[in-house]
Amino acid sequence: MILAQTPAPPPPMIPFDPNQLIPLIGMVGGMVIAGIVLWSFFKSDIARAIGERIRGRRKSQEVDDAESGHVAELEQRVLDMQGQIAEMAERLDFTERLLAQKRERSLPGA
Repeated sequence: MILAQTPAPPPPMIPFDPNQLIPLIGMVGGMVIAGIVLWSFFKSDIARAIGERIRGRRKSQEVDDAESGHVAELEQRVLDMQGQIAEMAERLDFTERLLAQKRERSLPGA
């Protein structure tokens, strides 16, 4: 008596390829991270300042007397610093001329 065995039935197939699951998880994770980064940016002070600038509401348009006094003080300080820089440039030129004269005198045959 010979018994013929039938081949085993194939295992049940899943409706998708498991190798496609890894990139899908990576894309979803990337979108979640990008969403968190964008949300934190939109809640930041930088985004608020950009939005105010786009809307045209600048703080410089709302300058009151206290701020204008502060601006005038800063302008005066800048003018003072420009004067100091000009004075230091003159001193540097004078020093360079003195060094050049000293070098010319010390050269043999001059």
